[in-house]
Formats: sequence, C-alpha cells, structure tokens
Amino acid sequence: MIRTSLALAGIGGLAAVFFAVLGGMALATAAGVVAESGLRSSVATQRLGRADVVVSARQSLPRKEDLPVALPERAVLPTSLIARLARFPGVAAATGDVSFPAAVIPGSDVPAVEGDPATAGHGWSSLAFTGSLRAGRAPRDPGEVALRQARLGQEVRLMVGGRPGHYRVTALVDAPGLYVADATATELAGRTSGPRASTVDLVILRLAPGANTEAVAAGLRELLGERYEVATGRFIGDAESPGMAAARELLIVLSGSIGGISLLVVGFVVGGSLSLSVNRQRRDLALLRAAGATPRQVRRTIAIQAAVAATAALAPGLLLGYHLAGRFGDLLVSTGALPAALFLVYSPLPALAAVLLLAAVVRISAWAASLRVSRASVPGGLAESRSEPREPSKARTAVGLLLMPASFVLSVIPLLVRTEAAVIGPANAALLAVIGLALAGPHLVRTVTGALADRLPSRISAAAWLAVNNARGCALRTAGAVAAMAMVVTLGLSFALTQTTIMTAKADEAALGLRGLLAVTADRLGGIPDGLLPDVRGVPGVLGAAPVATTTVLTREFAFGDDPGLQDRTALVLGPDAHGVVDLDVSHGSLRELVGASIAVDEHVGAVGESREFVMGDGATVKARVVATYRRALGFGPLVVSRDLAAGHTTGGLASAILIRPAVSGAPDFGDLLARWPGVKATESPPIAQAGAFPAEVVANLAVLVVLLGYVLVAVANRLVATTTARREEFRALLRLGATPGQLRRMLRWEAVLTAGAAAGAGVALAAVPLTTLSVSFLGRPWPAGPLWLVPASALLVAVVVWLATALPARRAYTGSR
Repeated sequence: MIRTSLALAGIGGLAAVFFAVLGGMALATAAGVVAESGLRSSVATQRLGRADVVVSARQSLPRKEDLPVALPERAVLPTSLIARLARFPGVAAATGDVSFPAAVIPGSDVPAVEGDPATAGHGWSSLAFTGSLRAGRAPRDPGEVALRQARLGQEVRLMVGGRPGHYRVTALVDAPGLYVADATATELAGRTSGPRASTVDLVILRLAPGANTEAVAAGLRELLGERYEVATGRFIGDAESPGMAAARELLIVLSGSIGGISLLVVGFVVGGSLSLSVNRQRRDLALLRAAGATPRQVRRTIAIQAAVAATAALAPGLLLGYHLAGRFGDLLVSTGALPAALFLVYSPLPALAAVLLLAAVVRISAWAASLRVSRASVPGGLAESRSEPREPSKARTAVGLLLMPASFVLSVIPLLVRTEAAVIGPANAALLAVIGLALAGPHLVRTVTGALADRLPSRISAAAWLAVNNARGCALRTAGAVAAMAMVVTLGLSFALTQTTIMTAKADEAALGLRGLLAVTADRLGGIPDGLLPDVRGVPGVLGAAPVATTTVLTREFAFGDDPGLQDRTALVLGPDAHGVVDLDVSHGSLRELVGASIAVDEHVGAVGESREFVMGDGATVKARVVATYRRALGFGPLVVSRDLAAGHTTGGLASAILIRPAVSGAPDFGDLLARWPGVKATESPPIAQAGAFPAEVVANLAVLVVLLGYVLVAVANRLVATTTARREEFRALLRLGATPGQLRRMLRWEAVLTAGAAAGAGVALAAVPLTTLSVSFLGRPWPAGPLWLVPASALLVAVVVWLATALPARRAYTGSR
C-alpha cells in the first residue's frame, strides 16, 4: 500500500508537500520556543549570587481567564517582614535590600559604576550577598562610600539619589555598584517618608548550616501566600530585575500573535500543496476506483503520501525552527524589546508540540483534499481526470463573496474611532479579504477570464488566446496561485503601511505638542538630579521648563478597544509647570491643576471632575481626580499622571528629562550649564517615548511577517513548478497539433502575465480599501504614509516569482515532450 501510494504521488507531488511541511514545522517550532521562553525563562543572577533565598513582592497582577499582567516598576515590601522572616525555622539572617540612583559624576578619575545608574546604589548590608570587602572598612557616615575601583581615602564626586556630593572612599569591594551606610541608603532611596516609607525592595535570606533550601522556600511560600515571591537558585535573577516579568509577558504575547497567523498560513500552504498533489493524481485515483478500490482506500492512499512527505520534513524543519527562534531572540535584544540577560529556553517541548500540530494539520488537509475525488463516481472521476471539475463549489464561492464585502465594513472602523485600537479594523479586514479571495477565487477567475475570452480581438495571437482559455478552463489551478500571491501582497502592504501610517500620525501629533521645545537629559546620572531644574530655568532665554518622565499604569476599559481586564499602558508624568511648555491641546481644565492625586485624560474617555481608579506600575491601587482633558491623545497617550501621584511608585524615582520652552528671541546658550553639570546633555529632540518611535514589538512582528510571507512565496513557487511539470501531456498534445516550442513559450509567458497581474492587482486592491480609510482618518488624505515604493516592489516580486517558477520548469517539460 505504501509503495503504491508513493508511486502514484511521484517526486513532484511529494516535494510540494515536503517543503510546505518543512516551513510549517520551522515556524511552529520557533513560535513554541518563544512561548516556552515566556513561561519558563529566567535571567542569570546579576548581583545577589551569594543569597540562599530572596523574597520579593509579586511583580504581576492576576487577570481572570488570562495571563497575569506584569508590573514593570519595583513593587516593595514592608520592613516589618524582615524580622518576621528572620525568625522562620532554618533562616540564619534576613537583610533588607534597597536600590537607588547612583553614578560617578563624569570628570572624576574614578571609573563609572557598573550596572544601571538608576539602581546602582545599595546599602552596605547587602554586600554580604553580592561580593566581598577587599580593603578598608564599612561606610558609617553619610559622606562615605564603598567602590570597586578607587583609592582608600579618595574624595570622589558622586550623584546618589539625585543629589550631587563629595564622598570619601572607606572601602574597596569586589561587587558591582556602590555601597553606602544602611541608614544613608534608606534615606537616599526615599524610604523614610512618603508612599514608600518603611519599605525595602527585597529581603535576602541566609540559611542556617544544614538547612534545605527548597524545603525552607516551600515553607516560606506557604507562610506568605500569593502576595510575595520566594526565589531560589537561578530564579533569584528574576527577583533582582522587576522588568523581567514584563519581558516574559511580551514573549508570550508575541508567540500568540506569531502562532495564530503562522497556523493560518501553514494550514493554507499545506492544504494547497496537498490539493495540488491530489489533482495531479486524479486520473490514477480514478483508475483505482475503477479497479475496485473503495473511497476509504483512496483517502488512505493520500494520507500515506502526506504522512511520508511530512515525516521526511520533520527533522530539518525542527532544526530550522530552533535556528529561527535564536535569530528572532537576537532581533528582540537588538531592538530593546528583550533584555540581553533573558535567554530563550530550548527544550524538546516546542518540537513535540510542533510535530503534533503539523500532524493534525497534515491529516485534516489530506482528508479534505481527498474527500471529493474519493466520493466521485467512477465515470465522473475518469471524466474529471482529464480536466478540472466543471464548477467550483457553490458554498465555497458564496462564503468567499460574503467575506470580501464584510472586510470592507471592518475598514470603516478608523473613520469612527481615531485611536490606536482602530488598527484592529484594517488588520482584520485585510485578513478577511484574503480568505474571501481564496474561497471565491476559482469563481472569480472563471468569470473574469470568461469575460476576457469573449472580448478577445480576432487578430490576437494564438499564444495569448490559449493562455486566457487555459486560465478559464483551469480556474482552480490559476486561482490557487493568484490567491496565495495576493495574500503576500495584501498582508505585506497592509501591515507595513498601517504601522507607518499610525507612527507618522503619532509623530505628527506629538511634534505639534513639542514644537519648538528643547530638552536636557542626564542618562549617565540615572535621571534628572536635584538642583538642575532651577539652574535650567535661570539660563537666559528660557521661557519655561518642566521635568517629564514616563511610567506604566494599569487600567480597566479605560479607552475604546480595551479588554475588560487590566491593561498596561504608558503614561506621561507631568506637573503644574508643564502648563505653557507642553501643548496637549487642552480642551477643558488646566495642566496647572496637576498636583496631588490628579490626572489629565483624553477628552473622549473622561471629563473634568471625574474620579478614576487605576493601578500604578508597582501594583499600588490609586484614585485620582481628572483636572484636565486634551485632544492630542494619539501623540501623547490617553493618560497623563501628576508628578505627585507618581512619586514613590517608580523604580528610580527621578525624571528622565527637562522640557524647555525657549523665548521667541532665540535658542538659549547651555554652555555654562553643561560645564557646571557634567553628565548632562542638551538636545533638540525631546525624548518622549510616545512621539512616533517604532515600538520593538512592531519591528518583531514585521520580521515575523517577512518570514511568513517568504514561506508562502517559496511554497507557491514550488506549487507552480509542480503544476508546470505536470503539464507534459498537455505540451505533448500541443506539439503534435503543430505548435512550436516558441509558441509554447509565448503561451506560458502570457499565462505568467495573467497570473502575476491578477495576483498583484487583487492584492493591491484588497489592501487599498482599509489603508485608504485609515489614512483619511489619521492623516487627512487618501494615501498612507511610509515607503509607497512597496506597491510596485510587491508587484515586481510577484511577477519575478511567477515567471521563474513557470518559465524554467516549462522549458524542460516541453523539451522533454517532443
């Protein structure tokens, strides 16, 4: 049975299925690696390598029927927990750990402090878990410090907790960061007053000799419940870095989007390849039926062919998938979406999941592809073995014709809602239109080519006449190539130009609000230090200055398109001094009122005087009053948080920049200011994340889409090659009737022109409708922003692929047919 099945399929049919499954296996495996990494990866311990157990606040909040949402800001613990944990059986000592911004002021003869300046400072007690004392003594007074590279007794200029000062080195340590007395660290970290009074970042535990680490950790988890995290071993690195939970959540989200579209594309390609293989065998399968084979035996024959080709593709597909996952991880790190310290997890689980998934896809596709030919009567099957089925399925055609106009309805969403959520409409519209084209393609091809054939001029060449009537008579074959190529054009143009249009609209709107502004930053110092703002305001020519920062907040159904559960969003942090500096196009209220527990919101989601409850980035639930509404939410986000409200709820606690409104007379001279504040920079580009920069997730999704569309192109090219080589009998018949090889070449050239033109035209048309409505809504014009050369480039790419996949194998086919 196996030998007969393989003999019927031939190398061409098996190769088409092999390459389709190969690419599908690679994509599924890569998506599985990303998903598993989001669930199981951990970052290597950076600082607390000598700790036995580390207790931290939970850096995520649960959501019903969904994954927890990550908290990117450091959630804190009460200091009372230290004594409580110190008394736990098996614990020898418990130490509270805090971090604060710290940096060596440039210009000193001391090397820069290792690590992130926003969290490089620590209390002396934590040194026992991070390194060791090499020389000197512990810092005791507020003006003393321990460094890795310095001289004992040396005076160094430091910026700690946003405060510049001179410190005397009393100790040299073998550990990253800088260390001050515990009381000084508590004060610099803002733990003596305010929202974070009497709190610590972590509680570090040293266990008693002979204590079992995992047993103690299990006991602590039972004691503390779900409110706190207990980390041991390699998971201590997660406790050190609060942003790791957010990075893992991003991996899960990306794997979901990658897996969803990949599964759709893989099913499309594998199903098309199997249909092609079955169509090539219709005559042989009809003869099998005539010889007495049952429909079940025919379906089993196709299933065996699919299983053999898929089995051969498993090993190389899995290897390629793991390689793709590694390259995708490198891309995420290079774009800043993934911390370099968070590595992908490689295990057999993604491979197993990919095998099971592709096995199901191949089995279902084989069954669907063989269903019609196995059920056909023997005379009908023999009749259809010489040509395609006379009429495409009416149900399939009806569904396709309904989906395409339905996609146009989704395209209207941007005209109704001018927010980033409106992108859902064009994205789904393009996908729905492609599916509709794939279903209704045979009917449309037959209708269009029929109309074209009836209107061909009498003097048209025989090659062109044959090409048009071939497309009409073999509508299923032509429509398969057209739909697949059109999907590449539609999805590629739709995704790329949608993102560039949205980013351009955001950048334009943010530019209006930041027009004429300058900025001062201090990234090397961990943030804007105390005292810099008054000095900036004192520079001649400065009309106004306001510190700005960004944070993450979690809201419930705050704006249109939000999920019912918690959703994280970036929010600007401003104060009353932002009035007259940042132009949010305020419609009601005033930014002068941004004091205390207050917020400003998009005019479409709230009104002045309302009270809103949401969750800050560290997990603290707050209630704030709306004091202003504004119109430029696309450029600046739908929520602005007051500086007083954000205080105590961010990891570093310092502003990221000072926005400056210069006087009309000209740009201020910051030369003296920069000389007095080493490490501070002046720029004409305010560093606000909302201002139109491409998010790393968009870049990652674009890279995945390119791989997917490349997979489709290769699969379609492979299908065209197999289809062309299977037409040897047709070429032989034409040669016997007197056609010359030159006429065959011209006929195939016309067929390639028809296929490529139909694919490019349909793809551009299906992408044009949603892109037009999006552009009208966001840009006020009917064409999108971005690289419009992608339109002719896509058409050219389709033409080249179709031509190469048709002309090269055809030459061999009709040469061998003479």
